[in-house]
Amino acid sequence: MKLRNAARDQSCVACGAQDGTVVLAHYFGPRRHAYGGGMGRKGNDLIAAHLCARCHLEMDTSSRDKLKRWEWSELFLHYCALTLIRLHKQGVLK
Repeated sequence: MKLRNAARDQSCVACGAQDGTVVLAHYFGPRRHAYGGGMGRKGNDLIAAHLCARCHLEMDTSSRDKLKRWEWSELFLHYCALTLIRLHKQGVLK
């Protein structure tokens, strides 16, 4: 819950927007099962990114493109890494 609350008032790691819509968006890609995710189940909070509503929607819908799903997966995991670095710098993660 602490990681989810830490998304409040953050900027989006994808586009930089700080519009009040940023949430902790859980990774939902082809590797989701490795991170605790599955049908009707979110993965671990550590594999999530600070995304605004627009970028969150783009990640969710673009990951359905079977031809490029691995590209979107790599991008989403990059955003997750940027979020972890941010949380560590802010002292949320130690």
